[in-house]
Amino acid sequence: MRVPLICIKDKQAFRKEDGLLRFIGSPVELAKKFKKEGYKLIHIVDLDALSGLSTNLDMYDSLTYIINVQVECKPDDTLIKKLLSLKCRVVLPPGGLDLSAIKEKRLLVAKVSKPGADVGDFHDVVVEDADDAIVKAFASMGKRVMIYEKDRKKVKEKVWGVIILSF
Repeated sequence: MRVPLICIKDKQAFRKEDGLLRFIGSPVELAKKFKKEGYKLIHIVDLDALSGLSTNLDMYDSLTYIINVQVECKPDDTLIKKLLSLKCRVVLPPGGLDLSAIKEKRLLVAKVSKPGADVGDFHDVVVEDADDAIVKAFASMGKRVMIYEKDRKKVKEKVWGVIILSF
């Protein structure tokens, strides 16, 4: 499965190119376009939520009616609970939070860069700088593994999804 990555700031969608944010439109209109093109999931880096702000939450309510979304945010209990209540998949670094009380574990996604991370409470894993060994390690734990497009050529193991920057 191919998963487009967009950044969101102040309720607007951007693409990160060469370290700069390039405006690409309304997140809701992009979601409609992605759905029409056959995408099933959007990976969102919420630049406001990474700072602990909840300014984009009302927009996620609209997005989840159109397409599945997974949102990278700050590991903040209140923000996580709000995103989960909107049926967003929540992307977090493992560790630092007690996620055991969360019932919607199928919506939790760990973002990891090395094997051995404690991903017990997470349903899926996004691997940064992936290789076959790390993909195999998390897959053997029963996790669905996603990698970034840049790592696709060096990973021969089967993955659940590839996060793409070019769409």
